[in-house]
Amino acid sequence: MIRFSENIKAVFFHFCARFQRWLRCACATLGRVQYLRPLAVTLVLIALLGAGVAWSEYQTNWFARRLGAFLLSINALRPQSGALWQDIQAQVRTQQAIDASDPLPVSRAGLPDAVTRSRFEGSRVPESGVPGYVAIYKIPLPGVDLNTRPLGDVIASLRVYRQGLAIVKALHLPDVYFHAEVRKQIDYLYAQVGDIEAVAPDTLGVTDPDSLKAAVFSELATAVIPDLRLREKDALITAYQNGQITKILLYRDLGRFRGELFREGSRVPVVFEIEAGAVSEIVE
Repeated sequence: MIRFSENIKAVFFHFCARFQRWLRCACATLGRVQYLRPLAVTLVLIALLGAGVAWSEYQTNWFARRLGAFLLSINALRPQSGALWQDIQAQVRTQQAIDASDPLPVSRAGLPDAVTRSRFEGSRVPESGVPGYVAIYKIPLPGVDLNTRPLGDVIASLRVYRQGLAIVKALHLPDVYFHAEVRKQIDYLYAQVGDIEAVAPDTLGVTDPDSLKAAVFSELATAVIPDLRLREKDALITAYQNGQITKILLYRDLGRFRGELFREGSRVPVVFEIEAGAVSEIVE
């Protein structure tokens, strides 16, 4: 019979005790795993369901539409309070005041005659930034009483009218615009003193009558064009204020704008130029 020492017995019993504890822990863990397995399956199913709902909402917006319809149905019951509601109500009141056809007494309005009888509309391309094209139109309103027009329409028309007036005041008429008038004045002078003929000896050193006429034209144009330009520009301003100009068109060129101005009863436009900086300030 084999006898073991006390130390070996103690080690053996200690090992057996630890093995029993490990076995009990393993059994308990297996039990917990079996308990958690349904929970894990449930979580996986919930995740799959959530993914399906998200995909369906992305494709159909069903939930968003239902939520929007619900909020709309209870919107009337919500209290109209807070800073946001105050801003919205202020905007609504302002818009109603602009759109309302309240009487606008002409005697107190101080509006130009052209605005009381017509509507002015404008367009520009692009709508923001430096314009490349600007147009202002006058649309007659025969038989329309100012008091029956919406206030917003009158305000918008007045704004465009002022832009057009500023353009007319800032435009520059080129010299060629007045050449026909200069020729008329020269022809009138010739009719008074007689035509120019070559005379020997010619104190001017010019033997060709055509060359002498060209010199006369140049000198007379230099003298009279500034006065003609001033008078014509004043006439255009008066015509615009009286509603006799129906359309103004501007086209952007290199460093400036070229324009055309159309008067009532005339198909031939008045061609002019205007600085690009002036146009940007007027239409901004």
